[in-house]
Amino acid sequence: LALAYNRHAAVEIRRRLRDLIGDDARGVTVLTCHGLAMRLAGASFSEHAERPNGEMFQEVMREATALLRGEGLPSEEADEQRERLLAGFRWILVDEYQDIDADQYELISALAGRTLEEEDRKLTLFAVGDDDQNIYAFNGTSVEFIRRFEADYGPKPAFLLENYRSTDHIVRAANAVIEPARHRMKGEHPIRIDRRRAKDVPGGVWAERDPVAHGRVQILPARRDPITQAQVAMTELERLATRATDDWDWSRCAVIAREWKYLEPVRAFCEINAIPVQMGDEEIPRFWHLREIREMVEWLRRAETPLVSGADLRAWVDTHPPGPWIDLLREALDEHAIETGEGAEVPVDHFVEWLAEWGRDVRRRPRGLMLLTAHRAKGLEFDHVAVLDGGWERRSREEDADAPRRLYYVAMTRARQTLSLVRFGRAQDGTGASFVREPEAPAYAGRAHPLSQAVLDGGRFLIRPPTVPPSEGGELARVYRRPGLDEINLGFVGRHRPRDPVHRAITALSPGNSLELREDRQGRQNLLDGSGTGVGRLARNFEPPARMRCTSATVVAVVAWSREASEPRYRDDLKCDTWEVVIPELVFEPAD
Repeated sequence: LALAYNRHAAVEIRRRLRDLIGDDARGVTVLTCHGLAMRLAGASFSEHAERPNGEMFQEVMREATALLRGEGLPSEEADEQRERLLAGFRWILVDEYQDIDADQYELISALAGRTLEEEDRKLTLFAVGDDDQNIYAFNGTSVEFIRRFEADYGPKPAFLLENYRSTDHIVRAANAVIEPARHRMKGEHPIRIDRRRAKDVPGGVWAERDPVAHGRVQILPARRDPITQAQVAMTELERLATRATDDWDWSRCAVIAREWKYLEPVRAFCEINAIPVQMGDEEIPRFWHLREIREMVEWLRRAETPLVSGADLRAWVDTHPPGPWIDLLREALDEHAIETGEGAEVPVDHFVEWLAEWGRDVRRRPRGLMLLTAHRAKGLEFDHVAVLDGGWERRSREEDADAPRRLYYVAMTRARQTLSLVRFGRAQDGTGASFVREPEAPAYAGRAHPLSQAVLDGGRFLIRPPTVPPSEGGELARVYRRPGLDEINLGFVGRHRPRDPVHRAITALSPGNSLELREDRQGRQNLLDGSGTGVGRLARNFEPPARMRCTSATVVAVVAWSREASEPRYRDDLKCDTWEVVIPELVFEPAD
């Protein structure tokens, strides 16, 4: 049994197992901790997907733990129940152990039989983790569990030190950034590139391709504003594109920031310059409610056979016109085939459950330059990475003083071939990252960065002179807003009778269609289609960016909604039991 942090990681483990050992990989069960708990407790992802509830998943986790421990049962019955639940399992691998929370810790402990007296009833537990990448303490995870693993289970740690991803320059630069962090478990064991590449030049293939940096990690100074920073980062990536000896692929590149607001002008730059771009931090609008997902699930539940094959599923998808959510379904089917085999037939109910869990943590394939926050970038890798400055000092009350440094380290270590670090100029407003003051650093470094002068020595970094990119005018000040469901009046369409034209108008809409945002006399923000029909309304709590006006609006998705999914206090005003809701993307620009 292998336990992964999320569905994305579970699929990656399955893929790598298949590549390593072929069909024998089918003998390994790969689940998330939540997936295991749901299976043990006999709970359903699809039944709870209508109204996601994080507390429910925690309750299921505790219920599964209690079942494994046989709480409330006589000793003999508890033993029989444990054997029945774990039939066939002998070895457990837990990935990303530094990111488990208290409930997951208890589940894994019960699974392994940590407190059992008979050694032959315990399962063998193998945990992999990296305390340097502990970045989710704000979400209830605790690095203390991996730190006390030896005391809990007895084994000595083995250090996995070889990096198979990044160039030597990138690895050593990242080591230098994380080295000052306190209480590190591998403080005396720095990461190195794998032995097969030990004789490679430190800068990798870009040591020769790039006459400027020669594969070194670059420090790119920028003024103290996000727009200039975006220009600096994108100008450098465009320069690297001209040096590529093969076809440049923007989907193998990423710009990573601490906060989404620093990425907004990067997206504007890409839209203006026709660079394909994808915002990796945008949540899928309530996956289980998407029109396309609902149609597939309803088709499956109407099926006359209890089994469905991958070919059947792909045939259904192929009958639908292309679009972002049909494409997402194709990605789901690709990953399902990795887990079950391309030609396998599975029970319809099993596939529906799998799809419901998969939709809880969707990561779309890159289709352009990826814009990510560092938290969202974890687990991903790219050929070329630019890391933006700003906000790196921010941490929650649950996080220790080194949390910002670890987060920056995670951002750096996403890079395979080239890494560029943008640094703001001298801080005037105190908002720059504040790891340590470095008076000996260059003047334009500000009091800002997890890069001390000692780190900059040794030739691993190239500090580029400050430049002033050509101005793009006010266009880079655009703000892109995708209202969440809590910012949309979900009952607006439901208050129209089933035969009202609004329902036909929404049925005719697809992702990418143009909309208009228009304020009525009561100050309500209404969404209109091309014929002027009102197809939606924003909630009163939606706040547009200050001193900006909406210049365009498009359909992002259409989701299904119902009387049952609505708040009870609003149900009496509804005129139909089910309806569809338009999710828009709005573009704002500075008001004249």
